[in-house]
Amino acid sequence: MEKINSPIYFISDCHFTIDKGDSKRRKLMFSLFEEIKLKKGNLVIGGDFFDFWFEYKNNPIDSYSDIFKALEALSKHGVDIYYLLGNHDFWDFGFFQKKFKAKVYTDELAISSNNSKMKLMHGDGILKKDFIYRIFRSIIRSKTSIFLFNLLPSKIGVKISKIISNTAHREYFENKNIKDSLYQFASNKIWSKDINIFLVGHYHQLGIVNDQQNDKNKIIFLGDWLHNFTVTKFENNQWTQKNWMDSHQNE
Repeated sequence: MEKINSPIYFISDCHFTIDKGDSKRRKLMFSLFEEIKLKKGNLVIGGDFFDFWFEYKNNPIDSYSDIFKALEALSKHGVDIYYLLGNHDFWDFGFFQKKFKAKVYTDELAISSNNSKMKLMHGDGILKKDFIYRIFRSIIRSKTSIFLFNLLPSKIGVKISKIISNTAHREYFENKNIKDSLYQFASNKIWSKDINIFLVGHYHQLGIVNDQQNDKNKIIFLGDWLHNFTVTKFENNQWTQKNWMDSHQNE
């Protein structure tokens, strides 16, 4: 379990794209980084920070150089960066740690801060209905698939990722069924004497919801940086969540 000092800033599902058509979203993220520096906070990334990432040994992807530079500056400023890999950026083989000293996790991240014990999961594959996806995920994460994919030129790999991802053509709406299912997952699998906060991304849902049986337990939906620009913050044992674009425009 990682002991992280507050304030802690949580972001997830930013889906920064390779074609650099998201320059405004990137600049907005960089403004968040400046606040984290100012507040002497720490950053937790809940997965899918990039819409596609594969650490090619040859012909590496260079479209994220400005983001990597900003993360590197954040780290040099003394900000600890915790990176839980998602289903779009799972294929990091040490680059994030070397480039900006991220502490990288593949399945989940347990956090202790003040009196709270938290568990962060990206969320893909955790619901019962995700059975077929879990099989697919085990295949594409296998050593054989990674070896074969690494043989492809990065340009071809990027084209394949765009077909699979199709992020630009999806819309995310409040989904009560998904939120109810995740609440039941937290109730059955997460909340215990050791863990009272469950943070989850992937589904692009929003909100901080208390356990109906014990208000010390919470499930926190981490939103996204596509439509909601969600920043979830833990400070002084209090949780807040806001749309960074809205709050930044009002400053």
